[in-house]
Amino acid sequence: MWLLAQVGLPLPAAANPFLIEAEPPAYTSSFTLRYWYGMGSASKDLYGLTRDTLNSRLTYDGMRSHSAEIFARVDATESSFFWKAYVGGGLLTNGTLQDEDFPPGISPYSSTDSTLQNQGMAYASADFGGAILRGADFRLDGFVGYHYLNEHMKAFGCQQTASNTSVCTPAIADSVAVISQENTWHALRLGLNADLPLVDRFRLNLEAVWLPYVWFNGADSHLLRIGSSTGDFTGAIPEDGHGTGYQFEVVLSYRIDDQIDIGIGGRYWHMESSGYAHFEDHVVNTAASPQPLDWKSDHYGVFVQGSYKFGL
Repeated sequence: MWLLAQVGLPLPAAANPFLIEAEPPAYTSSFTLRYWYGMGSASKDLYGLTRDTLNSRLTYDGMRSHSAEIFARVDATESSFFWKAYVGGGLLTNGTLQDEDFPPGISPYSSTDSTLQNQGMAYASADFGGAILRGADFRLDGFVGYHYLNEHMKAFGCQQTASNTSVCTPAIADSVAVISQENTWHALRLGLNADLPLVDRFRLNLEAVWLPYVWFNGADSHLLRIGSSTGDFTGAIPEDGHGTGYQFEVVLSYRIDDQIDIGIGGRYWHMESSGYAHFEDHVVNTAASPQPLDWKSDHYGVFVQGSYKFGL
């Protein structure tokens, strides 16, 4: 060391008493803004007093969504534990509702079409986990978390497309709201996340999530059958159920510098439940009973994002 100093060569950092090395940060974090263009559908099967008889099926299809989203992740540097979450929401646009009724509840078979307007969605997710495998430039994480999704669908107009002449005959104009559906989904998340380097400044992030327990609450309002002199219902019909689901997500990102990156991604969400429509105390002058009900919901699409990292 003395010889290096005498000839003017730099000393190793560990041997230089005047060099103070910065402590690595205890946490690092990243914040991401996203725009998600999505597509989706939702459907329910309503049965008689048992699931032996299918009374009706409502299919909300061809929906488009435009959502803004904020994502954040915080990593503990030494322990490899992390927390991540996102929240978003926006508009559900376009789409159609097909409302089918089946014999013997109605005869002959009825099928009507309505347009979907004035709709929205909101969602959030939060996870906590840690690294299963970690290398110099990659990691595989496991996590547990919670997911929330609210869907509001609203159908306007009604046109009969089958041979039944007692439902929507004559047709109802598209300016008239006929059905409103409010759905709220809650789910437990169990997942794996892989962050992998690709060529140059590109990275690939993959996520697969199982939803082992999903619980559902909904409200169905047949608007033209509520509150009129010939109305069948006293108000919205409450719905509930439990089920399962899954979610997938992939993001390809490009690092502009150590703190900023941009990316494009895709996702798919599926949830389903089995439960009941609670007609009791909601049917005019009738001692109604709960009826079995199955729901499915699917949302998928692509998003673009920009991220900023702190604590590097």
